[in-house]
Amino acid sequence: MVPVQKMPITEQVISKLRASIASGEYEEGTKLPSEQSLCLELKVGRSTLREAFRVLQTMGYIELKPGRGAFVQSMTGNDQVNARDWFRENALQLKDFIEVREAIESLAIRIAIERGTEEEYARIEEINEGFLQSVSRNEVADMARLDEAFHEAIVNTTHNSLLMNINNLVSREFRKYRSISFGVRANAESACLAHGKIVAALKGRDERLAVESVVYHLNRVISDMESIISE
Repeated sequence: MVPVQKMPITEQVISKLRASIASGEYEEGTKLPSEQSLCLELKVGRSTLREAFRVLQTMGYIELKPGRGAFVQSMTGNDQVNARDWFRENALQLKDFIEVREAIESLAIRIAIERGTEEEYARIEEINEGFLQSVSRNEVADMARLDEAFHEAIVNTTHNSLLMNINNLVSREFRKYRSISFGVRANAESACLAHGKIVAALKGRDERLAVESVVYHLNRVISDMESIISE
């Protein structure tokens, strides 16, 4: 791999690592070089590399193992995953995750209404604007990354460390769903509508509407999945 020289840096790092994995330079199951080695080779900072890793994990190319590093999961990522077949195989587990997310996020948004600052709400809205732009450009990996960031930002607004840690655990397990689901255009558009309702409720500090919007959003996730399965 040659050093990264042009902007946007993160996108070029993603592209170069994807190409290396797809070419077989790094085989499935093998560990990628250390962060320090890759940073030196690509001439980028550690934060840029870590952001690229997050995206590549969402896309199904690598798996990040805490304390061990990044491992190649697939040479093709999620590109060849059939959404309908994958949802059929994972429907029950996904419904379990949705139930947990509903409990976490309904509580989180109640606390966010009480404790959130205008600056925090503005950050949530900013992330959602990025998500809308990624939908308009049909950039699935960015959709998945920004959707996770949107929900994470709401939970972080609670400033409740236990709730934030639980949410992080659930989010990690939900990443593959996001990367596959947003490959279906209707699912991405459905999320746009739901996010808009949540942002409006937060800005209006309307607890009832906020909780209803979260529940609506997660129920739509299930109905979207069932719609794909029944096709």
